[in-house]
Amino acid sequence: MSSTPAKTSSAGRTDVVAAIEAEMSWLARGLEAAQRRRDYPLDRAQYLLLLIVQAHGPQTVMALADRLLLDGSTVTRQVAVMEERGLIERHANPADGRSMLIRETASGARDALKMREMRLRRMHNLFKGWSAAEREAFATLLGKFNTSLTTSLRAEEN
Repeated sequence: MSSTPAKTSSAGRTDVVAAIEAEMSWLARGLEAAQRRRDYPLDRAQYLLLLIVQAHGPQTVMALADRLLLDGSTVTRQVAVMEERGLIERHANPADGRSMLIRETASGARDALKMREMRLRRMHNLFKGWSAAEREAFATLLGKFNTSLTTSLRAEEN
């Protein structure tokens, strides 16, 4: 729970959206702090990119940018860093001689697995004291929230 009190309307009821906004701010802050305090093998962007390639197979930079809701130039820079670190490799796209497909390397797969294991251990610790029903409800609502966020961001692009 955050240290910021929820706003109350003149009727004395908590403004739920304002409370959610405050909690989301604290969540973002907590996640940033946790990322800096952990000895993760990857940064968040690298981890997400590798998860996409693992789930959907080799991808073009533009496909990755679309899935990550980022500009292609941003993903191109990230891919260059990851290629330099040996986490991914580029191969010619057989369907289009002009584009390249991004694939994970064995090193990238290893680092993604290590990071996932570290994150899951942390998550299990965070959810100690939560019932199975609470964890399930949170997972469902968080998934719904992320879908709404993605839909909203895509609508803002147009």
